[in-house]
Amino acid sequence: MNQLGKFSKLIKSKKLDGFIVTNPINIYYLTGFRGVSPTEREAILVVKPSKAALITARLYQNEASKLKSDSLSVNIVEERNQIHQSIKKFFSDSKNVGFEADDLKFTEYRQFSKLLKNSRLISIKNLIEDLRAVKTQKEINNIEKAQKISQKAFNQIIKLIKPGQTEAEIAEKLASIIKNLGAQGLAFESIIASGPNSALPHYVTGRRKIKKNEALLFDFGAKYKNYSADLTRTVFIGKASAKYRNIYTHVHLAQKKAIENITHDLKASRAFHLANNVFKEQNLHQNFIHSLGHGIGLQVHEKPHLGKSSKEKLKESMVFSIEPGLYFAGWGGVRIEDLVVIKGGKANVLGRHAEFIEI
Repeated sequence: MNQLGKFSKLIKSKKLDGFIVTNPINIYYLTGFRGVSPTEREAILVVKPSKAALITARLYQNEASKLKSDSLSVNIVEERNQIHQSIKKFFSDSKNVGFEADDLKFTEYRQFSKLLKNSRLISIKNLIEDLRAVKTQKEINNIEKAQKISQKAFNQIIKLIKPGQTEAEIAEKLASIIKNLGAQGLAFESIIASGPNSALPHYVTGRRKIKKNEALLFDFGAKYKNYSADLTRTVFIGKASAKYRNIYTHVHLAQKKAIENITHDLKASRAFHLANNVFKEQNLHQNFIHSLGHGIGLQVHEKPHLGKSSKEKLKESMVFSIEPGLYFAGWGGVRIEDLVVIKGGKANVLGRHAEFIEI
């Protein structure tokens, strides 16, 4: 059964007569239709348990028409305001209609309320996102390919690193390498953080020059067939100090401990504590200042969330990051990130594990 078929069954199980999908990424996930502006409502997907329709403007008629099938009709409208009239007609006999709580603007909600005055509009969170969290084998293959491209790019870029280069120069070269390796481009703006900047998990790459005897952190990912990778590696420029080696060892051990013990149906919060307990034993847990990881797919951050209080469970065929890190203001930090997929009930790393590297 395809994604749209799964979703149709899901809305029926929720006792909904229909559902309005407005998030462009979710529309792509369910239908394969992409290319619209993420800030404009140029396409809307409407779904009932028995049928679905993609409504879009003439501008996209060629792409949209190719997606027509027994389960999906395609309605091309002349003007944008006609999209609303098509929605009204589609749901003319529907009593309970769901919509994406995290995507619809209040003004749009008011418009839909007037359009569907005989329907009850129901705000629902994460209905499609929960579906997206469990990947098909094709999705897993695309993410794995993106991750392997990222790892190849890392192996190439570290051979070109020299003191005196700026973070921005390295980021620019890395983007070029990723494209040349067959990726669509970057999944997100790369973080290249040198020295004390590596203590900032969401540092914005700048013009600082790389110096000897300090850490250099890479956080980046390729995009392949619309699926994202996410990879973090921390290397040392020159001969690594005893302090750096010690920190790196603990971060690597925390990651290894988590990956080895993650199983199907494990609480995501338990995965976090598997890693955090390694830091607690060394009284370093106060320097671990973010979650253990996140799901990945069409977006870089998806469900599940591996936080200390997460109530989600890790399931077969979920793909997510395991990225413990330790950060010390004014000195720097170490983070190691790999992607894993749960297969056969256990976590398997996509690509290769991280290695200790001195440049």
